[in-house]
Amino acid sequence: MKMTMIMAATTLLARAAFGQSWVEERTFVSDGQATPRMDALVSGSLAKKLGATAWFQVQKNYSETWLAATYSPKSWLQLGIGPGMEQYVASDTKKIKSSARIGSFAWVGNKRNSALFIAEDGGSGFWYKIEALHTFNRFFDAGFIEERYKGSGAELRFKIPHTPLAVWVAPMFSRYPASYRLHSSTLIGVRWSL
Repeated sequence: MKMTMIMAATTLLARAAFGQSWVEERTFVSDGQATPRMDALVSGSLAKKLGATAWFQVQKNYSETWLAATYSPKSWLQLGIGPGMEQYVASDTKKIKSSARIGSFAWVGNKRNSALFIAEDGGSGFWYKIEALHTFNRFFDAGFIEERYKGSGAELRFKIPHTPLAVWVAPMFSRYPASYRLHSSTLIGVRWSL
């Protein structure tokens, strides 16, 4: 049900897509546990250099959304910031809590290269994601991904010909707090470009 609502909302917002616009189902695999999550980033143009971007994130015991006003001084640059809300199950009381968040992003790119930086804060705390990709051909992209609480690593994306779908995988590495031991995990996803 949540997926259907997100798909409908992103399709409506994406009628004038600019920069990044996608929905993805992804799974974080670590220590034998698989944690699925749905993400969506949809950008629309409202005027020549102004627009709006919506961000959604939904997983078990957590969901959030924020809407950013965007400014695009150049065709290869888009910046945005805006308010949002999150809802999560508190670990101490097991009750559902809601709080305000503020989200921001920067996207730079062209047909071959792109980089996306998302940062947000409020409520449950600071979070960020970095994704930089190079398009080698119409079937394959590769680059770097880093996400707070997940780690960082190489991202390999395989595009399904004649569809807006791509399958990607990223072996991730992170360092445990107060330790020099590296921890490995994997992110696997399917992205639908709008």
